[in-house]
Amino acid sequence: MSLNSFNLDQDISNSEVEYRTNYVIDSPTGATARNIFSFVSEASSTSFLVNSQGTITTTPLSSAFRHISHYYFSSSADSSIPIAQDNSNTTNIFRAIQIGRTTTDDTILSGSVTAVMSFDVVSELTFIDIPEDIINKSIGRRGDLVEKNDETNIVGTIFYDTGTLIFHGGDTGTNFLTDSVSGFTFGTGATAEKIAINSLSFKTINKIKRTSFFCRALNKEFNYTNNITSLKDQTLGSITGSLTSNPTTFITSVGLYNDDNELLAIAKVSPPVKKTFENEKTFSVRLQY
Repeated sequence: MSLNSFNLDQDISNSEVEYRTNYVIDSPTGATARNIFSFVSEASSTSFLVNSQGTITTTPLSSAFRHISHYYFSSSADSSIPIAQDNSNTTNIFRAIQIGRTTTDDTILSGSVTAVMSFDVVSELTFIDIPEDIINKSIGRRGDLVEKNDETNIVGTIFYDTGTLIFHGGDTGTNFLTDSVSGFTFGTGATAEKIAINSLSFKTINKIKRTSFFCRALNKEFNYTNNITSLKDQTLGSITGSLTSNPTTFITSVGLYNDDNELLAIAKVSPPVKKTFENEKTFSVRLQY
């Protein structure tokens, strides 16, 4: 049977469930397992990106720079993006951490990011994210990446929906724009001429939407069936005796339709529900997507 008559004011309930997962990445193998990689990008470089385990990719650094420049910062210049703590000036180099979509789920939870990094001989400086209230329609929500002990030192920008962390600023002690420190890799401790990501922790959100439809079959409804097995004589079109005086049917499925009477979903009833003129039935159909 198809039940598609329900009161929109009374018979629909909506709910949304969030599942949050915490990640802690503190090694190259852990980064690779979660599809996370770090890289340095320069506007004019013809070299290629290197993943977290040191393997060279096929993506040119300059190509990645232009993509970041245009998409995330809406920059018309191929060779520059604004410096994080000083938007009046620009830079042609940045360092990035990209968290893969398989790990990001729907988004990175704002305010959950902590990165511990070592600069050359300076060990274990901690950086956190401070989310902005404004949501950009094209890139979603973003936030500032700052030094935990000095939140005025803005070192970069995080884009939560894509799992992208761009380091394009910092003061003299945490300068992500210096050319003399070339590497940007996952690992422990401080390494000469490299920025080591000692650990990266964050939470992701997986949103599951649910809608429940409460469909009523009143006592006088759905007491007959078009099922061919109900016919006593197919030639004459007569029905079986059990459907003449006090008919009894069994509802086996519920169909949900849109305003154009197009079938959108079918819910199976197990076991089939007995229906007569003496009773009414209410079915709760829950969609999860």
